[in-house]
Amino acid sequence: MGTLHTEYFKIRTSEINHLKLLHPHALIQLMQEASMQHTIRMKVSVWDLERLHSSWVLLKMQVTIHHYPTLNEDVRVETYPSGLDGYFTYRDYFMYDQNDKLYATITSMWTLMNTASRKIMKIPDSFGSLVYGETNALARPEFRLKSVDNIERTSEIQVNYYHLDWNGHVNNVQLVRLILESLDSNITSKMKMKSMSVHFKLEAMIGQTIVFNNETVNDQNIRHAVKDKITGKDLLLAETEWEALV
Repeated sequence: MGTLHTEYFKIRTSEINHLKLLHPHALIQLMQEASMQHTIRMKVSVWDLERLHSSWVLLKMQVTIHHYPTLNEDVRVETYPSGLDGYFTYRDYFMYDQNDKLYATITSMWTLMNTASRKIMKIPDSFGSLVYGETNALARPEFRLKSVDNIERTSEIQVNYYHLDWNGHVNNVQLVRLILESLDSNITSKMKMKSMSVHFKLEAMIGQTIVFNNETVNDQNIRHAVKDKITGKDLLLAETEWEALV
């Protein structure tokens, strides 16, 4: 039977906005750091998987933020593998304050990638013993997202070395941050993100030029598409929900 893993963090000045609230991409980073520490302890980290010529790849993620931590606040992140189904595995995350108030949740879907062929591979059945079954899992991220049809705002960057992670492709949190940076400052400075649905479709590699397209769905929702500039293929699709800062 798998275990629930807990990490504690103090919110730092480098992670906050002008109101001393934790940035959304920094919140996601803390969640993923907790899961990385968990995989290291379970001996299924990306480095442990080198013997299998494989690595973990995030496919989908549903982020829900109820409250944002503030500067110097202590938070607790709990995470565990919540399911295994052939080529896919699931992991849930919860962030709490010191009084056990729920701040945020993430439910995510992962697969294993063969590092030589860059193709997905079946997850070993033995990994099923790592699933934590003593709690109710969050709903799996089974959403389907649309690409951007009516581009209202667009920008582009060329991928550099500091965008990459240990797999040699653009880090997931970097992509989330770049999406947020591509938005109009009237949104990011006057509103706060309530939720984010993300579908990671293709890798982004060093030297590649990627384009960020945004489309307003309504007063609260924005649709995002990250594309390869040359091929026009979607690398990532996302939708975010916002509300006014109080």
